[in-house]
Amino acid sequence: MTTTMMPRDRVTVRVPATSANLGPGFDALAVALDLSEELTIHRLPAGEPARVRVTGTNAGLLPEDETLLAYRAVVATYRHLGRAVPALDLELATRIPRSGGLGGSAAAIVAGVVAANALEGSPLARHDELELVAAIEGHPDNVAGALLGGLVVCVNGRGGLVATRLPVPADLQAIICLPRASISTKSARGVIPREFPIGDAVFNLGRTALIVAAFATRDWSLLRDGMDDRIHQPARGRILQALHPVIEAALEAGAHGAALSGAGSAMIALATGKFDEIATAMGDAATRHGSPNRVIRLALSDAGARVVE
Repeated sequence: MTTTMMPRDRVTVRVPATSANLGPGFDALAVALDLSEELTIHRLPAGEPARVRVTGTNAGLLPEDETLLAYRAVVATYRHLGRAVPALDLELATRIPRSGGLGGSAAAIVAGVVAANALEGSPLARHDELELVAAIEGHPDNVAGALLGGLVVCVNGRGGLVATRLPVPADLQAIICLPRASISTKSARGVIPREFPIGDAVFNLGRTALIVAAFATRDWSLLRDGMDDRIHQPARGRILQALHPVIEAALEAGAHGAALSGAGSAMIALATGKFDEIATAMGDAATRHGSPNRVIRLALSDAGARVVE
């Protein structure tokens, strides 16, 4: 049950980056990362034109007009509520790289929906927000992780989306290799076969269960097999030739598991130690296989989207 509050004149929302799939959990699993961006919107006098600004990491790379994805998500929220879009000043302070694989687009969508809902007094419950962001994005994994935080399982159930989350520990961290060249989600989806042998489906079912079991029991040894995949990574490895060498390098250096992050081009390893060795091994393997890159280390995040002002 939602308690509707008074509309606001200004709101700031913070939303985390995410890594989806974690190997076998295609379009169903995502984990939130301790890297966030903030969206601030406030009302302008009626009749004034919208003002849109992008600052931070992606300043100059994203449009500063009404085509900005975060602004479009704001508009979609007002349409969903059946209300006119007010004149708004919008600033998106970005930190999530848009090279692909860390849920930057999902974060923008979630930020727009949560901010618009809060500005109007929060008439939408969290599950209503989830349904809306998933409808805008087209699939629920990244947006569910960004909205809810932690490790999130989200599927289309009999009566709509079903989502649940597990908390993430402080000791398990992500080492992420970010190639300079990006891969569009559309092209990465286009290479995936439409049909699979039943053995591959069974392979992924079992390994997705292992990931959930690892987070539930804190038995990180389960991730070594749990993050393997036969559904999307074999095909995507043909357009990102560094993928499988980077995964193997991460495991040899001490990672518990490694996979493509979302649709790529980012690649993620999860570890509880040997962070520098893993980062060096991943970066070197990517470079050797034609992907100049940078490597970052991030904690996982229990916090999903939240109003901070």
